Amino acid sequence: MISRILRLRIAAFVAALVLPLAMGACSASPAGPEIADLQALIRARANWMRQGASSYTFVARPLCFCGDTREIRTTVVNGAVTQRVHVDDGTPVPANFFTGISTITSMLDTVEDALDKGAADVDVTYDSRGIPTNAMIDYQSNVADEEFGWTVTSYTPTP
Repeated sequence: MISRILRLRIAAFVAALVLPLAMGACSASPAGPEIADLQALIRARANWMRQGASSYTFVARPLCFCGDTREIRTTVVNGAVTQRVHVDDGTPVPANFFTGISTITSMLDTVEDALDKGAADVDVTYDSRGIPTNAMIDYQSNVADEEFGWTVTSYTPTP
């Protein structure tokens, strides 16, 4: 008969051998985010929060197969969007148009949502302030033309 302590030690030893292999298999799963993607998002969010910027202006170009991909200039004051216009002609951007890129925080939320939902591909570049300057999200690799992303071409904090 094996003592209880010896059984626990054997179980702990087996778990120590198997757990890293199981975690490695899961991290490359198409149904879940890569650990590195989650870590990059966490760092970006921390960098953005450290900036403490609640008022700023930025220009972003949506990347999609949706027709209107003109650059959008967004003005945020005290965390709220006060203006979104097309850069080329100054026309207002409809309120429900590209809400995932309406603020820097909404961009970070969009990336997090894609990772949470197990998007097939999430490719994001963050700058040192935590701004997701280039992003491309493909929720389903076997579906054509549903990819979405953006490029931030300028960012100016305002007092």
